[in-house]
Amino acid sequence: MAREPTPELLSSGEFARRSRLSAKALRIYQGLGLLLPLDVASPSRYRRYGSDQLPRARLIAMLRGTDMSLLEIGALLADLDQEPDLASQRLKRHLHQLEAQHTSQRALIGHVQAILRKEDLPMFTIRTRSVPARRVMSIQRRLLASETDAFVLEAKDVFANHLGGVSPTGPFTLIFHGVVDHENDGPLEAALACSDLVAPSEFVGIRTEAAHEEAFTTITKAQWEYPAILAAYDAVASSPEVISRPGRRLSCREVYLADPEDLTDDELICDIAYPLGDPIGPG
Repeated sequence: MAREPTPELLSSGEFARRSRLSAKALRIYQGLGLLLPLDVASPSRYRRYGSDQLPRARLIAMLRGTDMSLLEIGALLADLDQEPDLASQRLKRHLHQLEAQHTSQRALIGHVQAILRKEDLPMFTIRTRSVPARRVMSIQRRLLASETDAFVLEAKDVFANHLGGVSPTGPFTLIFHGVVDHENDGPLEAALACSDLVAPSEFVGIRTEAAHEEAFTTITKAQWEYPAILAAYDAVASSPEVISRPGRRLSCREVYLADPEDLTDDELICDIAYPLGDPIGPG
């Protein structure tokens, strides 16, 4: 049998040039285990790569060009080493996420265009309602936007275990006591209405939220996807109902009608709600 040719060893600089990756990127990928040099010479610590690693390096560069995260790229490469079909399926899911994000961005841009043109915003119908005082289970955290999905799953699981089969008395709600995005960490509160029989625990607080009126709009799952949801928040926050009644004591919130996993893009998922301040009297 013919022996496999020994791959040519390349300096990190030459490998970077051929793979169209920067030296900084190579160091990052090495640190994450995505692309390890074949040889690290001591004590100089010069790195050398095999020429047969170039296809993998170029694949990583192309995947980064699709806005795939390094964590997801690592998972795809692991799939590729085991079963190429799994890697292909992962890439298809990433494409679907990109298309959904593009649709979401188009929706938000359409909302901004309507503002710039001083047009009505027919996409959202703003209504008001009275919400009675209610007792709620509560879990509050400081976290960034990237951590919210895991927090929601955890909170729902903790609430369900705490109720022990007893039905909640109101919808699951996320209450934003501060900005939650890629730079700001809230805090964010998960709340679920419960009966007087439910007691607090080490992990679940109990509080009573005051009766109030709130302005809200109900959105579909497609409108709920980030960043399209920013348009819904803006529509309610800038509505005459909210502007005419400032000074609210309670924070804005998302009041869920159903679990996102159970819905298609056109189905209603939640209310974006802003509690209202006291009515302004005459004079």
